Amino acid sequence: MTPETVIGVDLGGTNLRAAQVAASGTIGARSQEEVDHDHTGAAFGQLVDMVDTLLGSSEHRPGEYAIGVSVTGPVDPITGWVDNPYTLPPSMQGDLVGSIRSGLDHHGRSAEQMSIVVENDANAAAIGESLFGAGRDGEVVVCVTVGTGIGVGVVVRGQLYEGAGRTHPEPGHLVIDPSGPMCYCGARGCIESMSSATALLENARSAGVVDEHGTARQVHEHAQSGDPTAIALVHASHEALAQGIRTLVAVYAPDVVVLAGNARSQDPAMLATIEQAARGYKFGPPTVKVRSAELGNWAGCIGAAALARRLEVR
Repeated sequence: MTPETVIGVDLGGTNLRAAQVAASGTIGARSQEEVDHDHTGAAFGQLVDMVDTLLGSSEHRPGEYAIGVSVTGPVDPITGWVDNPYTLPPSMQGDLVGSIRSGLDHHGRSAEQMSIVVENDANAAAIGESLFGAGRDGEVVVCVTVGTGIGVGVVVRGQLYEGAGRTHPEPGHLVIDPSGPMCYCGARGCIESMSSATALLENARSAGVVDEHGTARQVHEHAQSGDPTAIALVHASHEALAQGIRTLVAVYAPDVVVLAGNARSQDPAMLATIEQAARGYKFGPPTVKVRSAELGNWAGCIGAAALARRLEVR
């Protein structure tokens, strides 16, 4: 049965977004809030309340609506269990699927048999961009999200690339410089430790470009204003990301690479550096297109909704 209403939700460490998403990927009613890190009510209560509001006042029978949730990992897509104490508050941990069902039941909605899909946020964004965004004409799409970390999702002929047991591969932790900085993943010089916004900010603080209250965006602003130290740091970050993406091109042989996350995906200098690195790889597809993401902050919602709709119509 094709669901009448699909709600896509994107749960990040800072923001919680939800939207009604049509089969075409078009967003209808939507809502966005900052994640309430001080919430003391039921688990995932803020998320459930947002979904309930978007479902509206009409009565839905099981099968008439589905919910897809994109979550910053670690998350188990089979059980829907979230275990991410690094970026999510205690109220956003545990049995996400069960919490949605019980929460909507509490709101007077029959939720026992409805379809609920939970997916890693990098995968959800990759699905959204590959179906409806910058990768919609691609056969193999690698979507790289540059933010606090480096998230990578791969879509092969419309299907997510997944590891054994539906685990999410972490290409953002591929090592590009064994003598580089230590990462929490246990390796030195992985893509994330060299080119994420967190890495750039740490380097900028050490160099005195910004103080302890500074942001990665401010580092870019200093570079744009001509600060030579900031320029060098941003350039090094771009070069590291370009080398990392060149490695991803060698591993996955994509025809489209999509860059998402913050304002960096719109940085012409970064795009040019990555395009040059991708063209320098002599094997794989004859042309690798490097593009900025098109769906913005709603890619996770759109991708999660698409996965929920796809499951429902199998």
